[in-house]
Amino acid sequence: MKVSNPLTIVAIFAGTAETFATAALVALPEPMQAKFIYFVMLFPVLIVTCFFLTLVFKPQSLYAPSDFSNEEHFLDANKLKQVVSKETESVLKEAIENNMLTGDVKSLSEKVANLTLQNLEASVDKKVLDYLTQHPNQAFENRVLGHILQDHKRSILESLIRLEHNGQIVSGMDGEVKVWQIKT
Repeated sequence: MKVSNPLTIVAIFAGTAETFATAALVALPEPMQAKFIYFVMLFPVLIVTCFFLTLVFKPQSLYAPSDFSNEEHFLDANKLKQVVSKETESVLKEAIENNMLTGDVKSLSEKVANLTLQNLEASVDKKVLDYLTQHPNQAFENRVLGHILQDHKRSILESLIRLEHNGQIVSGMDGEVKVWQIKT
């Protein structure tokens, strides 16, 4: 069986859970069996409810790029093209305003890529700095901040290093773990 999309994973998980639950039912003491039967009956209802909520509110998340005959359709369904296009447009507008659009297409492309990267880095830096400012008496590890801010720990670490280099935050050691906090 090919596992190529989230729907297949949900089906495998539900089937496996029900199989093990049914097998475990026999091993339980009789007073617990009644409660466990309710769980075994209600668990699929919960999964189906979550599935239909996902289907109603975000159906495109149930499909992998390989499910589309043309992977461009995946980008369209998830509105990824619009997001990239919007970001590129804002970067180009900023570049035009600052008279930075000179040279050939390759250098223009590099400028757009660099400006986009700078904007993304600035966005992460702002998010990290805002959070640290809101919690001035606490020190955080990069992976904890990544979890809290729902960003990759590597991009958070790079942001923390940039902010420390700019003198906006300080780092220290908490045992064997490096932590950062807002500079006071």
